[in-house]
Amino acid sequence: MTFASFWRPVDPSKAPCKSKFAGPGGNAAKGAFAGLGLAAFSMAVGACGSSAASPAAKGTASKPGSSTPATSPVALRASTASWQLRNPLSRMVVLPAGNNGLAILGGLTAADTSASGVFRLDLANGSLATVGTLPAAVHDAAGAVIGSNYVVFGGGSVSTVGSVDAVPSSGGSGTVIGKLPQPRSDCAAVTVNGVVVIAGGYNGSAADTTVLETTDGTSFRQISSLKVAVRYPALAAVGNSVYVFGGIEVGGQNSGKLSASVQKVDISTGTISVVGSLPEPLDGAMAFVLGGHVYLAGGDSGSAANPVSNPSVWLYQQGPGFTQVATLPLAVSNAGVAVSGGAAWIVGGEHDGKATAVVQTLSGTGSGAKS
Repeated sequence: MTFASFWRPVDPSKAPCKSKFAGPGGNAAKGAFAGLGLAAFSMAVGACGSSAASPAAKGTASKPGSSTPATSPVALRASTASWQLRNPLSRMVVLPAGNNGLAILGGLTAADTSASGVFRLDLANGSLATVGTLPAAVHDAAGAVIGSNYVVFGGGSVSTVGSVDAVPSSGGSGTVIGKLPQPRSDCAAVTVNGVVVIAGGYNGSAADTTVLETTDGTSFRQISSLKVAVRYPALAAVGNSVYVFGGIEVGGQNSGKLSASVQKVDISTGTISVVGSLPEPLDGAMAFVLGGHVYLAGGDSGSAANPVSNPSVWLYQQGPGFTQVATLPLAVSNAGVAVSGGAAWIVGGEHDGKATAVVQTLSGTGSGAKS
């Protein structure tokens, strides 16, 4: 299938969606999904507006709008892009890809199947180009850019996997370059000064509390263990501090419940502590850093069995805690997020458990204390 054969404009108001997914590889409560190859996936975006620089300019985008609370200390503008993904997608890896672009790897389709496609999304106009394929279809994985490769850690498909896959950013088929210490899905990764830190997750039968670091995707070192065992957390890093936000607790008296914990890992010492609480328990939220400030967007509240997506966007500062600074036009969880061109891009995800094709942006930091 050529790129031209599946790219065409799409009316966001008619984007299909599925009933809520039960979740990642190996979890009986969340379900298990068969793999889906690139040809069957054929995700694309369609232009519905004249300029991606003004993503909310057209009324055809799904739930368009913007939000900039005047009282916020570091306010953000939230809006929907004037284009969207051709098909709903969630639980994928999204990474920066050169100037004004994002790489989208794997994910879960509206048909409840894992995807193997790797694409580059041009944020200037919403066009999508095929970059390659993963060695195997996967969702609920962690990802990072290492050298000239997009690297995917673990994930789920029919079962939880432990492979580490690399896809050249210049294009081509992915290869397996290593293995995690054990199979792991439902985890997250963040890069700190060239070191990739992986936290949270599930090994197919129990929580994986180890906090790992790697510089090459082939060798791993444990630097700490989570105080609160969670899967589906959000991660963000400032300096040597990695913050682990929320998730679903695994094991113990709160097993299966959403977590409100904020855990902080000092990667220079391996020290970990619980330093605060979320405004409410959340899993599948998206964390990012803009202008040196840590933000947390979306996520699911309610319960793991009956998710209710949260539209709030918070500024997080250790000590003061959380301040709401924006509202997502469409509340989502389990979306891909990456920063490019001074904005955070939230790609796809799930709204109340149903996959969406909407792409949202958050931009416009102001003055305020840094974490």
